[in-house]
Amino acid sequence: MALGQYHLFFVMSAALLLLNGVSVAAAAPEGEIPGGWTPIKNISDRHVQYLGEYAVTAHNEEKGTSLKFEKVISGETQLVSGAVNYRLDIEALEDDIVKPPMNKYQAVVYEKIELVSFKPLLD
Repeated sequence: MALGQYHLFFVMSAALLLLNGVSVAAAAPEGEIPGGWTPIKNISDRHVQYLGEYAVTAHNEEKGTSLKFEKVISGETQLVSGAVNYRLDIEALEDDIVKPPMNKYQAVVYEKIELVSFKPLLD
C-alpha cells in the first residue's frame, strides 16, 4: 500500500492487543542493540501519530470495528533488514458508546522505505 513516499505494510500482533487499560512497554536496553527496541523520543511527531492512526484504521477495516484513534502515548522502534518496526501504545475510543472509556491498545506497524525510481528530468 503506497502512502506518499512511504510503503506501509501492516503487521500486528493479533491485530490490536487490548491491554486492559495498562500500557506495557518493554524496558529500553542500554545503548542500541541491532534488532533491539529503542524508545521513540518525540512521541508527538506527526509521522508517529500518523502510523498510530493508520494502525487503528487498518484494524477497523480488518475486524469490522469502529475504534476512534485518539493518540499514540508511547512507542519504540526496531531496525530490521532496511525497514523499521514501530511498536506503538495507542489510546482509542469505541465510537458507538455515548461516554466511551479510553482504551489502550498496542500495535506493531512494519514500514519499509524503498527507492522505486530515480532519473533525470528532461526539459
